Amino acid sequence: FLAATLSGLSLGAAYVFRPSPAEHGSAATGHAAAPLRGPSSRDVPGGFAGASPHGAPSAGLGLRGRAHERQPRDVRARFSMPDIDAYDFLSQFFIALIPAIILEFLLLPPGEALVRQFGFARDDTDRPYIEGGTSTILQQSPFTFDAWSKHRSNPSRYISTTVGLLGSSTVLKRLQAPLFFLNIVSATVLFYDTYFVPTGLPNLSLPALPFTISSSALGLLLVFRVTNANNRFVLARGIWGDILNVSRDLAQQASLWAPMHEDFMDFVRWTPAFSTSLMCHLRNPKTHDLAGELRKCAGPADGAQSEGRGITEEEISEILNRPAGYSAPHYVLHRLRDKIQNMGLAEQERLLMEANISRLINNMGACENVLATPIPVGYTKHTTRFLFLWLTLLPLALQGQLGVGTVFGEQLIAFGLLGIEDVGIQLEEPFSVLPIERIVTKVALESQVLRKKAKTELSMDDFPKVVDPKLVPAATATLA
Repeated sequence: FLAATLSGLSLGAAYVFRPSPAEHGSAATGHAAAPLRGPSSRDVPGGFAGASPHGAPSAGLGLRGRAHERQPRDVRARFSMPDIDAYDFLSQFFIALIPAIILEFLLLPPGEALVRQFGFARDDTDRPYIEGGTSTILQQSPFTFDAWSKHRSNPSRYISTTVGLLGSSTVLKRLQAPLFFLNIVSATVLFYDTYFVPTGLPNLSLPALPFTISSSALGLLLVFRVTNANNRFVLARGIWGDILNVSRDLAQQASLWAPMHEDFMDFVRWTPAFSTSLMCHLRNPKTHDLAGELRKCAGPADGAQSEGRGITEEEISEILNRPAGYSAPHYVLHRLRDKIQNMGLAEQERLLMEANISRLINNMGACENVLATPIPVGYTKHTTRFLFLWLTLLPLALQGQLGVGTVFGEQLIAFGLLGIEDVGIQLEEPFSVLPIERIVTKVALESQVLRKKAKTELSMDDFPKVVDPKLVPAATATLA
């Protein structure tokens, strides 16, 4: 958007250097092209900035040099070929690329610091980026009440999101390369039409009809792409929500049903290890230290002593040196099931806890399925190719309608369509974007609180006795 806006302003400067209408006349009809409308054609005789009152180009701004004056008369009449000065051409090409150059500067660290200094950027330093070594995709932040209020505020949300493109948004960083390439293509098409078509070279302009017809198919491809990616995101979010619920349920079941306090403490120490190891299993192993994450699953450090401590170093080493073929979360579930078997529970209680372990196994398999099977690669590649070729050829249709506004229009359309496709790329692999650390931390904290309060404040004697309402009338009649 910034490149498009500045393109419209900077190309106004390039507009002044366009050849005169006489130089753009048609050799076939012998008629001169109509002068372009604008300040230069109104204020300067001859319809061209830099022209003399008699219609001849001035020495300073004209594009016809001495070499043109030496051409035979019949060649000049046949081709109406302007002698393009290399310096003028390159300088005007540079002017057309000023928006892209300014955008490149704003995306560099000094440019970002300047934008932040003027208050155009939000402070996102506390938001983590996804793993992989790039700082272009932020993880989704868990929303609070204040965040929801800001999210739906009007009209400030329109202003903040638009102005945020200058510094706090990462979409321009991801689209930096394709937008710069399309900016060069648009400027090249514009100057080819301005300088080389009058020399007799073929006109490469395309009608708008093919783009109008194909835009519907392109729109459907983009919509299906983003919809499928969003469905994967929603599915992953639901799976991790169920993992949180089952982990809570298992910890509470153990606290109420375990006959021995030591069995309960041992089981609840292992419960957060599943969600922690599954998070590491679903993300790039180069960016996660499984041993370090398992140490943190004990809960907050200030409470990870005595009853609040997590699994021991020997147990962490046991998970790391698990049998070949077992993933870390799978091995943790195997150990949890073994602890349930040896806890000495009643049959019904054991079956309920076994059912929860089975649910966690199903959730683990569903996560592995989402991670291993992306949206069909052929569909994704075809959508990307179609979109990029469509945008690359679009300036050939825009230049006949927009003229000097070709770069402006191209950048606006490219930013919108490439941004939609980029959303699908971000959501397709949801486990890097979802704030899974928040769920893992919540499981660890609640398990630590339960361990520290077990058999004291949360003992069975502290819970109120539940009386079945159906038995109340019968008991009253017996007493009577």
